[in-house]
Amino acid sequence: SSHSIPRTNVAPKCLEGMTELWTGYSFMFVDVSGNVAGQALSDPGSCWREFYVNNMMECRTSSCTNTNAEYSFWLSTAVPKTSTCSEYYLDSTSHSDNPELVKDYISRCSVCVSDYKLMSVHSFTNTLPETQVAELANTGWEIAYSGYSFAFQVGAGRGYGTALQGHGSCLREFSPIGIAQTNGQEVRWISPNFKSLWVIDYGFTDGDDDEDDYDWDVDTPNDRENFIRERVGKCYVVKKSASMASQRGYSYYTDETAGPLDEISRTRASRNESTLFLI
Repeated sequence: SSHSIPRTNVAPKCLEGMTELWTGYSFMFVDVSGNVAGQALSDPGSCWREFYVNNMMECRTSSCTNTNAEYSFWLSTAVPKTSTCSEYYLDSTSHSDNPELVKDYISRCSVCVSDYKLMSVHSFTNTLPETQVAELANTGWEIAYSGYSFAFQVGAGRGYGTALQGHGSCLREFSPIGIAQTNGQEVRWISPNFKSLWVIDYGFTDGDDDEDDYDWDVDTPNDRENFIRERVGKCYVVKKSASMASQRGYSYYTDETAGPLDEISRTRASRNESTLFLI
């Protein structure tokens, strides 16, 4: 699965060969009294059918209660290419006053089903990993889409990350602000606490501390475009299907060219066994 962080609040379409199960809003993690629990962006549990605030209660032996120390974090829509973050995102906004306006700035998602395996391939450079993907093509992997290498998101002092092999780490849009925070009825997109961590081109980390720690302006459209082009790591999400692997003589479970598929692979392919993905 992968999150696109779309530029609009319209749920993305499933990849070719996938069937949509439901659409929703892109949930990332909660921070309750300093305890963080999250959902992997590659899994269906991060696509909630509804967006709502005050979504957790703290329960003890004799009672459950709301707490002012509860923060939930959702993926936000990406800042448009022609806008600055400060121009695009709302100020601190009350969900109860205007719930539909708030939802316009929350990323949407779709949960899809198929027999695909999906995997992220990162270049750790500012160019796409063409060589790595060409090698994988020899064992039945195909390109699904390209994106930017996302690693971690910090909210109210704590954060949550994603495994780099999961396709949730290859986001189709780069945005310096990646989350919306809810606390009570308040929803905010801009805070000095919010930090998104992206993999950068390792060629720039040459040991020169002054260069490595250099601040890049990413608020204006031109500066953000330069940062994306020169520094942000690029990635592909690749796919392999059980049925296509069988037809082409590849193993579904390994990256070695196969003759007849082993018994487990043949059984799974014949059943058209399904896997859930968040797109």
